[in-house]
Amino acid sequence: MSTMKQELWIPDNPDGSGWAEVDWSSVARGSRYHYRHSEELEEARRLRPRYYRVVTRLQSETVTIPHENSYYVEADVLADFVAEFVWNDGAEIVWHIEPCPEPPAEARVTSRRDED
Repeated sequence: MSTMKQELWIPDNPDGSGWAEVDWSSVARGSRYHYRHSEELEEARRLRPRYYRVVTRLQSETVTIPHENSYYVEADVLADFVAEFVWNDGAEIVWHIEPCPEPPAEARVTSRRDED
């Protein structure tokens, strides 16, 4: 790793955590994000919630009554699910994302882990 790259990752605290400037996102530029040293990928996957509830808001000229929609998504596909919102027409937006211990049966979420 080059000296310049190493300097970018010198932690503020002995535990490997700290704060850094957001310099890559126009909507968050000027704020700071918190970072920490983390677990190896397999351990991190084991520790995170298995499912997430993604709440969206939908209101447009076509759908004039405001809606909040809840999608229950397996953790392994959360990033892909959220990325798909970039490609829709913008009427439905991600409102918030929260951990979900188990999706309701009505959601009919099929776990990819169960298929393995």
